[in-house]
Amino acid sequence: MIKAIATDLDGTLFYPKRKIRLLKTKNRKFLKKLDENDIEIVLVTGRNKSIVNKIEKRIKSKRKLSMVGCSGSLIIHDGEVVKERPIDKEKIKNLLKEFDNEPEIKSTIFMGNFNGMLIDPTHFPKIISPLVVLGLRFQGAYYEKSILGRKKVKKMLEDENSKVFKVMPIFGYSDFGKRGMRKAKEFADRMRQKFGDDFEFFESGTAVEILAKGTNKADSLKELFSLYNIKDDEVLVVGDSGNDIPMLLQFPNSFAMKHAPEYVKKTANNEIAYVYELEKYMTTK
Repeated sequence: MIKAIATDLDGTLFYPKRKIRLLKTKNRKFLKKLDENDIEIVLVTGRNKSIVNKIEKRIKSKRKLSMVGCSGSLIIHDGEVVKERPIDKEKIKNLLKEFDNEPEIKSTIFMGNFNGMLIDPTHFPKIISPLVVLGLRFQGAYYEKSILGRKKVKKMLEDENSKVFKVMPIFGYSDFGKRGMRKAKEFADRMRQKFGDDFEFFESGTAVEILAKGTNKADSLKELFSLYNIKDDEVLVVGDSGNDIPMLLQFPNSFAMKHAPEYVKKTANNEIAYVYELEKYMTTK
């Protein structure tokens, strides 16, 4: 029997987007039913921990939801952070030099143990930089606090108490921008060759997610489930992008979203259009 659902958020649980309600009604009802029946819900996402509270409130969960956040760099169990995998900040400084020489990078997002996201404008024109943050606010329920400015990023990197879990250069602002996606993939391939011993690189639409070496969603998810004594075949996992590939490959009951890129779908054993469709697979043995 299935004892847990592990779901990606953007493009998966948050598909289609509901900027006011956060979740599609059928997805919300599905999560509520899981919670009521003591099925573990694990949010496996590139986002930071602030999103957990939003989902808990939306489904009125009776317990704290577990999370594998920042694409595997952060593990939360029973409301507490049980594992962190920060990136060496000195190595990040070397990355930033590469970013400055890459004109196709529009901006760079940093996530860590600080509140919200820090955004380095990189090659975004200063005159319209404030519009970036304004645009982020129009994400509605999906908005996360965002602070823009290279000085803020540099200050964070020099702060001995700060930790960086994920660095994400952005090559475009459209989820479906083919040019941005192509540029992101080309950049990730080059960076793997040059910095592959220090970082993990995952393509995610028009962005590249950069993590500490050895970090991925699958390994962190397995580590979390060891706390529950849940086996791999007792879990349904679902995702839609490059950073989901490790868990789609390593868990037998894997599902890719139908709108996911082909290179993602071919790594999963099943396809679904919406997360709530997982309900019919709950008796998988």
